[in-house]
This record gives sequence, C-alpha cells and structure tokens, in this order.
Amino acid sequence: MIAFRNCAVLVIIASICSFLYGIFHIHVEVEPNACRMTYMFGQPQFARVRFDANKQFPNYGLYYYYEGVRQPVDPHKMRMTGAPVIFVPGNAGSYKQARSLASVALRKARDNPESGIHLDYYTIDYDEELSALYGGYMYHQRSFLKHCIHTILSLYKQPSPIVLIGHSMGGKLAQSVLTDAQIGHYINSIISISTPLDQPVLNLDAHLSQFYAETHELLSRTRTATHPTSTTNVCQSLHQKSPSEQRIANQELSASLDNVLLISTGGGNRDLLVHAGLTTSQFNDLHAMTSAIPRVSLSCDHLSAVWCLQFMQVINRFLFSIAQRRDDSTIIFNSNKQRNMHAALSHFVKQRTRQQSMFSFQTHSNWHEERRMVINKFFANGLKSHYHELIGIQRPERYKKLAIEALNVESDENWLFGCESHKDNETELNYCDKATPLTHLVQRLTNGDNAPRSVALLDLHNLRKTYRQWTHVMVRLPAVSQRTGYNLDIYDPKERILDIRMPRWYAYGRRTIVNETLQGTLHYRLRISELVEPYQSLRIVIEPLQCLQPNYRITAKLCVPWAAGFDRYQTLTSPDQKPGLYINVPTMMPRHYNTTLNPVTLDLYLDPICRYRISYEYSYADALSRLVLEFYGWFPAHLVCVLLIVLRKQLDKFQPAGSFKSLKPYVGYLQYTSLYIVTGCRLLKKLILNLKVLPTPEPLDYSINISIIIQCMAIGLSIVAALGVWLSLTLYGNAFHRLALRLTRLSTSGSNIMISIMTHLPITLGILTIAIALATCSGLALLLAFVFYFLMLSNAYKDYLEDYLWQKAANLVHMATGTRGTQAPTNDSRSTNAENECEREQELEQELKLETSDDSDAIENEATEDQQQQQQHDEQQQQQREQEQQPESEEEKECCVGLQNFPFHITLLLMLLVQLLLSVPTSLAWLRSRRHGIVLPDPCLLTSIVVLGSLSLLLQLRAPQKLRFYWMLSIILYFFAGIVLLYCQAAIYRLNYVIAGAFVMLAVHQSLARLILKMLH
Repeated sequence: MIAFRNCAVLVIIASICSFLYGIFHIHVEVEPNACRMTYMFGQPQFARVRFDANKQFPNYGLYYYYEGVRQPVDPHKMRMTGAPVIFVPGNAGSYKQARSLASVALRKARDNPESGIHLDYYTIDYDEELSALYGGYMYHQRSFLKHCIHTILSLYKQPSPIVLIGHSMGGKLAQSVLTDAQIGHYINSIISISTPLDQPVLNLDAHLSQFYAETHELLSRTRTATHPTSTTNVCQSLHQKSPSEQRIANQELSASLDNVLLISTGGGNRDLLVHAGLTTSQFNDLHAMTSAIPRVSLSCDHLSAVWCLQFMQVINRFLFSIAQRRDDSTIIFNSNKQRNMHAALSHFVKQRTRQQSMFSFQTHSNWHEERRMVINKFFANGLKSHYHELIGIQRPERYKKLAIEALNVESDENWLFGCESHKDNETELNYCDKATPLTHLVQRLTNGDNAPRSVALLDLHNLRKTYRQWTHVMVRLPAVSQRTGYNLDIYDPKERILDIRMPRWYAYGRRTIVNETLQGTLHYRLRISELVEPYQSLRIVIEPLQCLQPNYRITAKLCVPWAAGFDRYQTLTSPDQKPGLYINVPTMMPRHYNTTLNPVTLDLYLDPICRYRISYEYSYADALSRLVLEFYGWFPAHLVCVLLIVLRKQLDKFQPAGSFKSLKPYVGYLQYTSLYIVTGCRLLKKLILNLKVLPTPEPLDYSINISIIIQCMAIGLSIVAALGVWLSLTLYGNAFHRLALRLTRLSTSGSNIMISIMTHLPITLGILTIAIALATCSGLALLLAFVFYFLMLSNAYKDYLEDYLWQKAANLVHMATGTRGTQAPTNDSRSTNAENECEREQELEQELKLETSDDSDAIENEATEDQQQQQQHDEQQQQQREQEQQPESEEEKECCVGLQNFPFHITLLLMLLVQLLLSVPTSLAWLRSRRHGIVLPDPCLLTSIVVLGSLSLLLQLRAPQKLRFYWMLSIILYFFAGIVLLYCQAAIYRLNYVIAGAFVMLAVHQSLARLILKMLH
C-alpha cells in the first residue's frame, strides 16, 4: 500500500510538472506574425443608419462605411447601388473592425472603374459585449441582426441578396440567422472568420448552450449536414471533392437553405483563443485555413484576422468575382451557388479545373528532349522566348512517379502539357504540334517570403494507361527576364513513400527514417498512422548534410484524411528554424476509423541542391502545449471534483482541539483518491452507454492520460489554494477587513456589529444575500457572502490561534516551574486547578482553627484528621498523575467543530469561490445592461439562492458537528464527483448545480442528523 501511495504521489508530481511545462511552451508552434497592416486611403467614417428597432435596442447600432468624403452621408437619402455586405463583430468586437475589409473593397472598385462593380459595406455595433462568455447576449444580437437585414433590404429599390461576414462569435450569429427561413432566402453567402461554429470555446452558461443547441437543431431541418465517416479520405487524390462540392455538382440541394454558400476560415497556429478544430462546421460548404489559402499562406491570430491585408484582399476578390451588374447599373451577388462555389474554390483553395481545349504550337524551334531521371536545369538570365522541353514517359516499370517543379512561373501560366511527339525532318528533333494542358495537376506551394513553388506530381503508369497516344510530358517555360528553370525527379514510389507509426508518449529519443537522400531528390511522402488525437504531436527533423548552395528551402504539406480544409503548409530554411515542423491533427478521428489504411500524410518537397537526413521524435513540448490549449476548459470540473473528495475526507476527520493538527489547513488535501474517480468514471461511462438508462455522458472519447494530468493539476491547485486562503486568514485578515470597510463605507463599530450579528445569527446572512441576489444579480450576492464568510473565518481563526499560543506559553511556564506536567492547559484542566486551589485554602483554614484549640481530645482528633487529609491529598495527586500519563481515547477528546474545523470551512470557501467565478460573466452583463435599463436573464440565480441559503443554515447549526450518518454523505459526495467528470467537463455551467447540490446535502445532513440524535436521547 505504501508503494502504491508513493507511485500515486510521483504521478501527481509528474503531471503537475508536465502541465506547467506545457504552459511555459504555449508558443512553441506559433510562427511570427507576417500579416501586413491594412491602411485606409481616406479618413474612415461611419454613417448611422437609424430605424425603429433602435428604441428596442438602445445600445446597438447599424452603420454604413465610407471614406474620403467630407460631407456626412445618409444612406436613407442616397441611391444605394452596390452589393450589400454586413460585417458582424464578435466577442468584445467593435463595429470599426470592418474598416479594413471595406477600405480594400473601396480601393478595388476605384482601381477598376471599367467593371462598374462596387460593394456597400455595413457594420453592426454590439456595444462590445462579451457574447462568448454570456449566452443571453446572443438572442438579443440575433434579433437586432434580423432587423438590420430588413432595414438594409429596404434601402434598395429591388431586394438584393446579402453577404454576411462574421468574426469570432459574429460568425455564429450569421449562421444562426439561417434558422429563420424568411431571412435565409435573402442571404447569398456567409463567411465566418475564426468562429467556433458547432460548439463554444467555453460553455459557461445554460443560455449559450441552449443557443448552440437550438441553432443546430433548426439548421438540421434547413440544411444538409456532412459528417466524416470511417471511409472518408480527402488525401487520396489531389482533386478529390468534398461531400458538399459533390452535392452541388450533382444538383442535390434538397434542403430549403442549401442554396446559401457557407464558408468558414481558421487562423491556424497563431490563434490561441479559437483553435483550428472549432472553426469548421458540419453545415459548411467550404473550409480553409489561412495558412493554406493562396496569396495568404500565413497564420493569423484572433485579432489580426480582421486587418491582415493579404486575407482581406482574398475575401474581397471572391466577393467581386460573384458580383454582377444589372441593367439599371445596380450590383447584386450571383444566386447560382455552383458558380459561387467554383469562385470560392479558386480563391480559397486554388483548385483549378481541367481544361478540355488543346494548345497548338506553330514553331518548331527551341525544342529539346531529356531522357535523364533527375534534371536540374536553370537559366540565370532568364529567357527571351519560350523554351520547350520534352520528357519521355516510357520508363522502366518500377519508376511510376514523376515530380516536377517550375521556377518563377506565374500562377495562371500553362507550363505543363501532355502530348504525342513528332520528329522534325530537317532538325530530326522531336516536337509536339498539339498538347493537352496539365496545369490542373500543378500545386502552388508556399515558399516563405519568396514566390510560391509550382510543383506537380504525375503518375506515369496512369498517364500511359489513360492516354495511350501520349509519348512525352512537355515543359514550356515562358519568356522572362529573371532566373527560371525546372527540376525533375522520376522515382520508384516504394523508395519515397515511407510509413511511420506514431510513437507512444513514453518512447523517448529520435528515430531516423532516411539516413541520406540522393542529390536531386524532389519529393518524399510520409504516412503516419495512429495519430488520432489533437494533443498528440510528432516532430519531423530534416537536416541538410551537403548543399551546393548555402540557402535552401523545403516545403511541407500536411493532410488529415478525415478533416477537409485543414491542409497545412510550412517552409523550412534551416534545421534549427522556429517553429519546427510539428505534425498534429485538428480534430479527433471518427469512430471505427482505420489510420493504417487512411493515414495522415506529410508531403516533403525538398530542394534538390542538398542531401538530407530525415528523422522524427515525439514532441513533448508541443504535445503538452496543445493539451493546455485544447483542454484547459476541463479544469474547473476537475477542480470541483477534487474539492468534493477533499470535503468527504474532512468529514471523516475531526482534529482534537488544542493540538497542532487542528491548525493544519491542508487536512484532506494531500490525497490521491480522486484519481480513482477518473478511472471509475471511464468504466461507468461505457456502462451507461451500453445500458442506455441514464442520460448520455459528454462525448469526450479522449485518452485517459489527459484526464489524469488535468486531475493531478487540480489536486496541486487545490493545495495551493487552501494554503493561500490560510495565509490570507492569518496574515492579511485585518487588511481584507479594512478593504471591506472602504468598499462598503462602514465604520469600524458598524462593521464589528455586522460581523457579530452574522457570527451569532448567520441566518441573517442568507436572508440578506438572497435579497441582494433577487434585487440585483447572483454574482453580487455571492461576492458579499464570500467576503463575510472570509471575515468570519478570519476572526474565528485569529481567536483560536491566540488561545493555542497562550496554552503553549502557559505550558512552557509550568514546565519551567515544575508545577505541571507537559500537557497543555485545556479549559477543563484550568477548572480542575481552580477547584484544587479552593480545597487547599479550606484545608489551611481548618489547620489554623485546630492549632488554637487547648483540648487534648481535640489535639488527638487533629492528628488523626491530619493523617487522613494527608493520605487523601496524596491519593488525589497520585490519581491525577495516572490520568495525565494515561492517553485519552478519541471519544473523550474535545474536537474542533463548528468554525474551529478550519479545513472544512476552507473547502466550503473554495467551493463558494468557484461558484462566484462561474457567475462573473453574468455579473459583468448585469453591470453593462444597467446603463441602458435592459433586463437580462440570470442563469446562476436559482443555484446561487440554494447555495446562499444552505451556507447560512450550516453556519447557524455550527457545522460540522460530530454526528451520525457521515458514511451516507460520503457516498453522495462520491456520486457528485462522478457526475462532474461525466457531465460537466465541457458543459461548465452544470457545475453550478453540482455545487448547489453539495451544499444542500451538507445542510440536510447536519439538520436531520441533529434531529435524529435529539429524538434518540
């Protein structure tokens, strides 16, 4: 048992260190910010659009953006002719964030006046409300957004479809508008930027959870959802279409609002607020990460996503591409979803369609043919005319793959073809008079600050089988003045496609998969199996061994087979580059998915000027940092679970009064029993899913390692919090008292009277705080209760500590004088000493009376009485020594009950603090709404009233007392701890009900057990 306890302690310490290590390395995968700032060409101005709903929503507003105009603009008096776009800000977002998008659109319209296309940008002011923390805002904001849509439609002579662009929670608002079918028909497209679409980042209140649930249910009726299955693999082919695109191509738009184009985008590794896995939705048509979007190719943090110039330009290019001009010179967005989808693909994915037409070549000059397997051909000074190179596709059978790269070729240039060659009679050189373009097979890869790399991977076996008349692949380099050329690598795929199994977390060390590549190698593919959870991370190390030039570049492309739209690109220019090449997945793999058949693929496009060594290792820094970023929301649930287990342990241990143990604040906190709850809940969850009797637990099928690490961190934090509260009680109690006086503006006498009333009649605390909760908000009442509870404990602990020190000092004095034993003078012992002194005084008085008597009989009687009294005195002293030496039994000791049981009350104080922190978003919403007279629902009101009433009852009963039936209460607390881990890790707001239930059960136990004890006596 001791060995197991030591192992549990080591596991707890190691988990705490691991979690802290992950916090310190939170930026290990974050790349530098490469976004360019968007600047306005004129003074940005916002014209208020007023309508009737402004009275209903006095703190909200709708604005029209314009710049470069001195006179104020009134949209109601103008003839609005542009295509309308509405920007919806997110959590704490400002309506002024739309200026980057709108300014780029204005500049694009002015730079291309011949097209006549321009956009009208509108933006909404939500008073910078914290909609991600308090769900009550979402319903108000959605209602106002609907009014804005109706108002904007009324500004145009003919109804014009609207595009909504939502940032952060604004994207969820835009998506939720589709639940109203009447509004949905006026929506053309929705673009969400870094938006948690299907689940919130932190589910802090019931209203936010209800908003997401209602939106999901209503969208399920109006749109077709797509889910990854066990056979989904978006990495099998470069041109495999997503399920939504296949439905569009087949005209399978069965649901009523499938004609609305939904595009979601994520910021990537720099966005630490909304991680990549939350930015997609099952109702989307297209998803793209900014690092994979052509002409962006960088990661955006949560705020820079609305001002990053590269990203703003791509969004506006897409909007201009789907806009068209009417006969009356007004601009509208095209309603053909298939056409809009192709435009979105070309701008956000750059997936080029196959060209059916063939190219004809009149000239037979400047034609060349290469038969080598590896070619690196460059023209340092450029080319004056087109250069044609023929590469034969008739190769040995095992050389099935051809990788080719063109340097400094424009993205719209057709430079790769397939053709049937002919021999020129005069020059006897092969040429092609007609060729089929293969540019749809070309990928534009990011290349850092340099121009993108144009790379194509061809399967020679399939080319020969499909196009039997073809003899060559043709490279046609355009005439340019800068350095140009191409690289060619024909290889056996068995040598270049390597399988890797994801190492276990305990597998330490680096493993080499390619000791040395050949000179001229252009492509390698790594297939990684058993990489299934978001926190897992693999680090790929590519070391250049020998290079022809000092500068090289390697482009890595990561594809997750079950997650469409999460392709990731990274350019490496040195082996020690930061961040390194880390491989991880954005979402957990679907159930019953086989990663051996459908592995995560990593394509390495090497620079052929170097030889490389390729190795891999398990990345602890990145794995732990991702664990912190992905699962920090579970921490409140695990902390409450630990506090419940600690509370159960404290109810079993009542420390003796006057002992040093009674002063220990961490009694019950040094435990590892809560780890049993983690493993037990895993088994219980499987049982519940099979029996289908209880409500379904949260679908969090992650590794148990995550729960253990977070649970151990919660144990460590509970110990630190208990010690912090204890130090605050002992050292800073007076300081907090003075601070409370300043905040409440009470005098010292008034505060003493208040605390005295609360201490002797705690039920008044419950009445006062409940009244405050009903009149204002629950957070304010909980804060007041926490302050009074803290001050009560501080005063009680201060008095108890003074008595303890006085007893120890008196004990030392008695030991020095030899008048007492080593036992500390308790209250009972003090009364016994007083009685003994009175008896001795009576004995002295009797002795004086007897000495003055002259009677001889009295003298004899006096001697006899002296002997009897001396014998009786000796017997009393002997009996007293035996009692001092005999150890008292546990039942006879005076125990710390009531406010003297400080560990118990410290735990209750921490649980009250958790309840207070959970109500902070509601309190902030109440404070902001008071300015405008808006009444918002309080989701914490009921549970707060229950907690406040139960706490006042516990203090009134001087809980805890040594009563019966604590074993039943222990079982209930274990049950609550299990509920927390099964149902409250993601739904944090449910912790309010668990904490309230724990307070209620404590109050009921103390009341009923006391009543039963009285009935028995």
